Amino acid sequence: MSQGQRKICLLGMCALMILTAAVCGFLRSYTAYQNRDINKNTYFELPSDPYTEDPLLYLEEDFTVRAGFRSNLPIVILSMEGELAHYKEFDEVGNESVLGEEPYIKGHISVIDGGTFDNCITDKPVAQSDLLIKKRGHTSYNFDKVQYLLKLKTAEGLENEVDILGMGAHDSWILNGSMADKSMIRNYLAYRISSEISEVTPDSQFCEVVIRDGDRYVYQGLYLMMETVARDINRVPIDSFKEKNLYTSYLIRRDRFTHFDKMLETGRRLEGLSDEWIGLKYPSQERITDTALHYIEKDFSQIERVIYSGRADVFGTYDKYIDVDTFVDYFLINEFFGNYDAGMHSTYMYKNSGEPLKIGPVWDFDQAMNNYAVEEMETETMAFQERPFFDRLTADIRFVDALQARYANLRKSTFSHDHICDMIDETTAYIRSAREREWYRWAADYYDDSLQNWHNYYLLDYMDSENMVVSRFNDNYDQEIYNIKTYLYKHGRAMQTELRALEKSTVYDTSIRGENKLFLLLVMLLFFMPAVLIIRKD
Repeated sequence: MSQGQRKICLLGMCALMILTAAVCGFLRSYTAYQNRDINKNTYFELPSDPYTEDPLLYLEEDFTVRAGFRSNLPIVILSMEGELAHYKEFDEVGNESVLGEEPYIKGHISVIDGGTFDNCITDKPVAQSDLLIKKRGHTSYNFDKVQYLLKLKTAEGLENEVDILGMGAHDSWILNGSMADKSMIRNYLAYRISSEISEVTPDSQFCEVVIRDGDRYVYQGLYLMMETVARDINRVPIDSFKEKNLYTSYLIRRDRFTHFDKMLETGRRLEGLSDEWIGLKYPSQERITDTALHYIEKDFSQIERVIYSGRADVFGTYDKYIDVDTFVDYFLINEFFGNYDAGMHSTYMYKNSGEPLKIGPVWDFDQAMNNYAVEEMETETMAFQERPFFDRLTADIRFVDALQARYANLRKSTFSHDHICDMIDETTAYIRSAREREWYRWAADYYDDSLQNWHNYYLLDYMDSENMVVSRFNDNYDQEIYNIKTYLYKHGRAMQTELRALEKSTVYDTSIRGENKLFLLLVMLLFFMPAVLIIRKD
């Protein structure tokens, strides 16, 4: 072999090595993406309710709790100085306005949890604190069963960070118990499943709430004690705000207008292209500076411009501005559970200094899983691709490929129907006695779908495609659980087909199949050219 032929062969070998490295690099990234793990998961296996006695044994007809009341769940005792104020009203598009000056009232919380799943109301509390308390919720704000936002305080009125039920010390907590969900498990199920996927999923634990009024204890119902969405090492782990820093970490929420957050003037809203508001959760209104506020508005507006750019070369850089993995998981979690309020409302995003924008944590599933009031949800179609940001991301074959790969992986484990059903059965067995008391406490409001209780949540009758009236009234708990399982089975199966169908509507290809096609073509030419030259020379 001549010296020239050796050079040509060497050139070909180099080209082959480059091609091999490129393909292997892609495969490593692809495999790592599918198998990525999370760091935070404080949920635990729930033991079955061990009690065989009548769950209503210690409840009077007026819901007074008699001595001897016990539960396998933690017991939370609340006392309040006065009545909770009705301080919010909503306009026709759901924006809120504030009627009162100070919605919080003073109170006290005691948490009973011996760790043995046998708790009595007279047991010594494992945690307690003074607090400020108010009603919370949007759709659920006017329900008869109140949900609570708790701000723990010291005797001197300072923030009091207390570890509640092992979920980490913090001063801000939620007692979530929406009457929109007769099963009482929709939020817990979605959060627990999400905790196997996303590291910023809110921690939550079931508990039974009792209101103390003097010497009288009144049963209030089954609740989830939950973390709020806040900047914290155990919640949303972003850097704390410092005025001197050039770049500011931030936590925002896409939702309706609210009085309690600073509403941002972002690019798409200023241009009249977005109906939703972006509210700043962190830094707070009290701490934010004009300089930091301007930076956040400018930074988020730049992300909007890239994602909604009509130029392919600009749009193709979106992975430098957003954490694509979190957007893939957020899409799949909310689509799987049919949580279509997300994306537009209660949609959190956060950005740490020097990092891309991440989306999450997921939030508020009480109207998910075929629990939309007006009509039944379609099990055979998807809708999350129509939500802001995702309406553009799903126009890219690379993002759709990532959705398909991640979902295929999750269907073998976290999203498998066997795993979902096991989780549902485990949860309902754990809350067996408590949900009997919950339905007893709120029976009239759960069962009565007349206009007498118009402010509570009911699944309304609707007219189907054949002009038949479909009644969705249900007063059986087991049927409610069956409805959830059936929806998740049908929709989970249909998603595989629907994710593949998304490819037909893509208009961009920023994947290795797209933007790197020219590079691969050149490598292939470099690989084959020496062979062609040798053949011609021979």
